[in-house]
Amino acid sequence: MMQPSLPETQTPAASGALMTDFTRASDVTQVLPSGPILSSQPGQWNGVHLSYYQHPPYEIPEVASKHHLILVHLEVPTQVEQWMGTEFQKIHFQVGSVLVVPAQTPHSANWDAENRYLLLSLDPIAFLDMAQSVDNRTTAELLPHFTAAEPLIHGIGLSLKAELESGNLGGRLYADSLCTTLFNHLLRHYTTKVAALPTLEGGLPRYRLRRVMEYVDAYLDRDLALAELAAIAQLSPNYFTRLFKQSTGLTPHQYVIQQRVERAKRLLHEGHSTLADVALAVGFAHQSHLNLHFKRWVGVTPKAFINNQ
Repeated sequence: MMQPSLPETQTPAASGALMTDFTRASDVTQVLPSGPILSSQPGQWNGVHLSYYQHPPYEIPEVASKHHLILVHLEVPTQVEQWMGTEFQKIHFQVGSVLVVPAQTPHSANWDAENRYLLLSLDPIAFLDMAQSVDNRTTAELLPHFTAAEPLIHGIGLSLKAELESGNLGGRLYADSLCTTLFNHLLRHYTTKVAALPTLEGGLPRYRLRRVMEYVDAYLDRDLALAELAAIAQLSPNYFTRLFKQSTGLTPHQYVIQQRVERAKRLLHEGHSTLADVALAVGFAHQSHLNLHFKRWVGVTPKAFINNQ
C-alpha cells in the first residue's frame, strides 16, 4: 500500500507508525478509506469522542493513536487480521465485540468484508484524572486487549451514538454519566491494577446535598453537566455520582429529570403556558421530550394530566 502524505498534525511515531489523532478528520482520511458517517464534536463530551464507521474490505497501515481507542463492532460479523505492538491475532468480530488499543501503541489491521464499528477515542489525561479520583493512583496504564464480548461497553457506545442521532436530546448530564461509567469499567477490568472502588457509606453530607438540590432548582432550565453539579458538592464526578445515588436513590441525571417533571406538573396545573413553553421552561429540548419523560414518571401524558385536573 502506498504511504500517504502526512498532514501537519500527523507525524511518524518513534516505532515508525503514523501518529494519528482519530478525532481529526484530516488524520482519519489518511489511514482509513473514508471519514465517519457520524461523529461527536471535539470536546463535546468529557474526555470521550465517538465516531461511527462503515468500511469496505481494507488494510490499515501501521498507526499509533494519541488517544486510547475502544473499537466496538456492530451489525455484521467480520474476520479481521489485527496487529498490536508485537502481537498478532486473527479475530472473528461478532456484534458487541470490543478491541482495546492504548494510546501510543502501534497497530494495524485488514479485513476482507464490510466492517461497521464505533470508535471511542479516550483522552489519556481524562482517563488518568478518573483513575486518581478512584484511588489516588499516580498512574493508570490501560492494557491492550484483542477482543472480548462486552455488553456494557457495547450498550454505552450505542447509547452515545443514539444521543448524537437525536441531536443530544438527553443533554450533557446524560452523556457525562455514560462516559463516567465507561471510564470506571475500563479502570476495573483493563488496567495494570484493578481499580478497587472504595466502599462509601452514608451518602452526601446534608449541607452538600442541599446545596446541589438548590443549584438544580435554580438552573433547571439549563443543560446541566455532571462536572458542574460535582463541583457544587466539591467532589470528583465519580464520587459525587455514587454518593448522590446513596442519598437520593437516583442518579444525578434521573434526579434532574424528576425535578423537571415535577416543575412541569406545577406549571401545567397553573394553566398559564402552552405545552411547548412548559417544556422549554423546565429544561427539556422540546414538547416531545417533555411528553416522553412526563409519561415515564407520571404514567400519563401532559395533555391527559391537564384533562384530569
